[in-house]
Amino acid sequence: MIPRFVDHYTAAMTTFHLLDAANAESYLRGTGWIGPDERVSVRALSGGVSNEVLYVTRPDRPGEDFVLKQARAQLRTPDPWFCGVDRIWREVEVLRICERLLAVPRKDEDALVAQTPRILHEDRDNFAFAMTAAPAEHRVWKAELLEGQARPDIAAACGRLLGQLHAGSWLDAAVATRLDDRRVFDELRLDPYYRSVARAHSDYAPAFERLIDSVWQHRRCLVHADFSPKNLLVFRRGLLMVDFETGHFGDPAFDLGFFLSHLVLKAARFAPQHEAYLQLTNVFWREYRAELSRCVDDGAWSDLEHRAVQNFAGCAWARLDGISKIDYLADPARRDVIRSLCQNLLEETNSDWHAALGQFSSRVS
Repeated sequence: MIPRFVDHYTAAMTTFHLLDAANAESYLRGTGWIGPDERVSVRALSGGVSNEVLYVTRPDRPGEDFVLKQARAQLRTPDPWFCGVDRIWREVEVLRICERLLAVPRKDEDALVAQTPRILHEDRDNFAFAMTAAPAEHRVWKAELLEGQARPDIAAACGRLLGQLHAGSWLDAAVATRLDDRRVFDELRLDPYYRSVARAHSDYAPAFERLIDSVWQHRRCLVHADFSPKNLLVFRRGLLMVDFETGHFGDPAFDLGFFLSHLVLKAARFAPQHEAYLQLTNVFWREYRAELSRCVDDGAWSDLEHRAVQNFAGCAWARLDGISKIDYLADPARRDVIRSLCQNLLEETNSDWHAALGQFSSRVS
């Protein structure tokens, strides 16, 4: 029997079936998403904290494996963290917009091609949906990075991907209307990242308040808000971007700072052999700017870069002292390097990325 869950966190009382690897096959047959006699196997995918994500293998239908995803009200973190399960429908909406924006053919046939999953089924009653899966041979880019593999071609593809999403939706009134609600972004990003650090370090509360206000005021384009190596699945000739639930129409500087914080934190982990990771950030910037140049001038670019550095500082510090903490940087001295860097950058308002990297290098050398 599939257990039921009552979500008291959402505004309205919501009861739905909780899915897991043990009961998913029965659920899928009941919905008709697989055949009554079709062979399948189901396994849970690890790495996420906010959803149940299940991989469904279909040996009778090669190439048609898919992913089943269901939102959870309580996230899997050491500290209490909750969010309404209706956020999963924002994920579906953002995914469809991203799929449209990425449909433009690439001119460089040698470059890695970025893709998004395609929605296959929706179950509104149970806050679940099914989508196409990455090729079986894929790897999560975060795993490669933590193994010491710093591939510039992936960083370049990430710059093109994010630049294409931002440029393609820049000041788009229709996208702004569809993705106007930023409640989930606030619940899953601004509060557990920026406000949580401000609560723990009250001396910097004014700086975080300014940062939150800046993010809230600079609404320019579609923002993924979870654009990180853990959500980029790499395979031969391409990569797949996943996890869209925090997407909204907002400030691209958050996406930039969030992504760059992941690369620099990994650079800190590998210091003093960190230069290859810092070079990834430069490759990313180059490709991102090439995409965005079709909709912003030099002045707007400079302003965006300054705000991105501020968001980098906020996000990197939050991964140490916020609710969503990293587990791969245990050395207290290296953690202090990141804190010191972030504190200094938050006190500045006009640092560019080159200057930020210079400060990092001077502290870890």
